[in-house]
Amino acid sequence: MIKRINLALQGGGAHGAFTWGVLDRLLDEPRVEIAAISGISSGAPNAAAFEVGIIKGGAQAARETLDSLWGQVGAINDPRFADWVA
Repeated sequence: MIKRINLALQGGGAHGAFTWGVLDRLLDEPRVEIAAISGISSGAPNAAAFEVGIIKGGAQAARETLDSLWGQVGAINDPRFADWVA
């Protein structure tokens, strides 16, 4: 039996990175379907990347889109960005 869930993702840099891992794990779970997803602050790009990936090509594409998002975030080398992440 498939369990349909709705996700509301919170913000905050560290929470966003943690949520990336949670979403990655949920993509491995065949008994869970994410029916709706939304987010605020760092949760918003997670939700958007997840949904774009699902639409583009399912779980694997969602993983790739999230990996790309967080790879780009990790590559930012501007000290002004640190204030936003904290």
